[in-house]
Amino acid sequence: MISTSNDFAYALFSLAVENGKLKEFKNDLDCVKAVFSDNPDYVLLLSSPSLSKAERTALIEKAFDKNVCELVKNFLKVLCEHKKIYMLDDCIKVFSELRKQAENRVTAHIFSAVPLDEDQLSKLKENLERKLGVAVKIRQRIDKSVLGGIKIEFEDKIIDGSVKKQLSEIKEVISG
Repeated sequence: MISTSNDFAYALFSLAVENGKLKEFKNDLDCVKAVFSDNPDYVLLLSSPSLSKAERTALIEKAFDKNVCELVKNFLKVLCEHKKIYMLDDCIKVFSELRKQAENRVTAHIFSAVPLDEDQLSKLKENLERKLGVAVKIRQRIDKSVLGGIKIEFEDKIIDGSVKKQLSEIKEVISG
């Protein structure tokens, strides 16, 4: 299933690049995601076997008539026609990662028990950019469960320097 959603996302990404509409597709997909998030039953409706392909595509056309470009609407229609609309979230995630790679940047989520000051965030950003070789966007999140230190998540990697992690490792050693 992941392979299929990746295939759809790669196809959408290629279409965006070919047409020079990477930013427009990103904005349109944000709109689509918001509509589906606000109306979770809509995916069930579009997946319903009682609806014909024509009815499904008509619902997509009606919902996104003037809100998204034709190419993105066509992508949604293809997902509906192949009964894969449930994969939309995965497709959007993969598309987003491909876009970030194309723009040569990464978003790093920084988790700490207390807010880091601007100087700390700046130094952390510089170090990550130097090690990763790409531009880094920092998103700070307060998470009291880390207790101290920080945890960094980016792409599919985690750097965990939190006190919680260290205590967990000590517990494992003690427990045997």
